[in-house]
Amino acid sequence: MHVVIVGNGTAGIHAMRAILSHDPKAAVTIISNDEPTFYSRPEITQLIEDPEGLNHIALPVYGKLWEKITLINKTVEGFNPQRGTLTLSDGNTLSYDRLILATGAAPKSVKIIGLPNKRILTLRTAEDARKIAGYVSRSSHPVILGGGLIGLKIAHTLTQLGLPPKVIVSSQQILSRTVDEDTAGIIQRLFEDHGVKFFLGTTIKSADWDERREEGVLLTKRGNKIQFDLIVAGKGVSPRIELAKNAGLLIENGGIAVSDAMETSSPAHYAAGDCASIFNHETGHYENRAIWPVAAESGRVAGESAVGKLISTRRFSAPVPRNAIPFFSVPIVSIGTIRGDTLKISAFEDTEKNITRKIFQENGRIVGAVLIGDITHAGLLFEAIREGIRARHIPDWLQQGIPTLTQQTPSMEVLFS
Repeated sequence: MHVVIVGNGTAGIHAMRAILSHDPKAAVTIISNDEPTFYSRPEITQLIEDPEGLNHIALPVYGKLWEKITLINKTVEGFNPQRGTLTLSDGNTLSYDRLILATGAAPKSVKIIGLPNKRILTLRTAEDARKIAGYVSRSSHPVILGGGLIGLKIAHTLTQLGLPPKVIVSSQQILSRTVDEDTAGIIQRLFEDHGVKFFLGTTIKSADWDERREEGVLLTKRGNKIQFDLIVAGKGVSPRIELAKNAGLLIENGGIAVSDAMETSSPAHYAAGDCASIFNHETGHYENRAIWPVAAESGRVAGESAVGKLISTRRFSAPVPRNAIPFFSVPIVSIGTIRGDTLKISAFEDTEKNITRKIFQENGRIVGAVLIGDITHAGLLFEAIREGIRARHIPDWLQQGIPTLTQQTPSMEVLFS
């Protein structure tokens, strides 16, 4: 059996591993116009600091997997579902028995009146990071558009390089999809303590750009004038669906429509990761969620489905959202659901040690957590959230992060009873 995977990101890699773990004799071809290797995209901000450091974020391919896969560093121009063939950018065609689309997503484009599009940089690939690095070396006034994880990771890297940027956010808080409002304020102050300046609830109106001097001023709708010589936009992503759309596959909610087995509207064709919209039986709608856990899990399911090894209990179910990242040596973890009017919040704060720990419950179940400065028991909380554990009250050792579980860990029900 020949399985072709288009894309070498998180979904593509997990699909490849699933295929070869279940069917070592399968022939696997991975096609990508990105780097001819595998690397961790969540860590590409490191390449802004060290453009030649791709080996530091490389993902290892263990054992003899390299001998079992063919990696083609080209662009796919299109595919024919009926014939089972695809066309490469060099004009060659390739036949397949199964096709997995792991084409990912592209940064949402941003246009500013008065500023050439080429001067608005984005970050999605290693090459993007190297391009930003080239501009950073001669920048004095960097600006970041967007206060999500991508924008803050770039801001953190620039600050570490001695260039604390100005961050322009259209919403009223940073990390609006990741943490609650109070926690966002804590993280914002952490950045501000290192020289980063935030403009919340701010929209760009236009720019006054001097091409010769390579510097300019941003004009906001509020009347702010913000000096800049470098702009990096982190305003979210859009699924890459062009190949699937041109081949006639069903598109829903902006992504390639797939079942909980990752199969598209065409048999023997699968999609996984940021490009896919997965059907949610609970809501009756297709959902597109461009986050790492979904990419990894959907890639696994697509790989197992492609070789006929998927069992009903291992079909896709939405993973618990989780993010873990240190900013300025302060560990921060966000897990599960942390926004909602019906949530009950249990909080612990140690201002002297800059520790904040919040646990969120809904109808007695633990559904989310945010840990700043002390991430003790983060793994345990993740499991409790994933299993929907009920707790009449949050134990002090868990709320305060006291590492008391030194013996054999009892069951979840006993821990939270």
